[in-house]
Amino acid sequence: MGESVEFETVDFITAGAIGEPGRRTFYVQAQSGDERVSLVAEKAQVRSLAQLAQDLLGRAGVTVTPDDLDEARQRLRDPGAPLWRAGSMSLGMDDAAERFVLEVEELPGQDPADPDDEPGLARFWLTREQLASMAAHAAYAVEAGARETCRLCNRPIDPAGHTCPSLNGHGPLEG
Repeated sequence: MGESVEFETVDFITAGAIGEPGRRTFYVQAQSGDERVSLVAEKAQVRSLAQLAQDLLGRAGVTVTPDDLDEARQRLRDPGAPLWRAGSMSLGMDDAAERFVLEVEELPGQDPADPDDEPGLARFWLTREQLASMAAHAAYAVEAGARETCRLCNRPIDPAGHTCPSLNGHGPLEG
């Protein structure tokens, strides 16, 4: 069974990326006291998490703005070895919209030696302010390292160039 963790109070939470554009690894990271958990996530998961957080905060009357971004304070801390790779993620709030919960379930099937292995679950309880900061940083992390998009096929252009399928592979486009 994958390891499970729950932080009733979170001292730090963020979603961000490490690495060069096109080769970044995305993480959700939380800390409570001396315990820090890093989970590997997909870029699309971090993007969706930022959007869902903004939607939930909007229902609570809070608008996430660029002023909520403190890149230096919200950047990933040394992720160390990730606990596991994220599968499904969900975000909820209490009736008063004061506390929010982020639940991340481990991607099943990560241990081929044990196909019946139960996935781990991470549950992090956040304040409104922590969620707003995390949402702002997650959105920033997704866009900050994004590669330029090809004007013809809308695919990302690598720093080394791009062979566009719209040109039937004839010649690379330069970024």
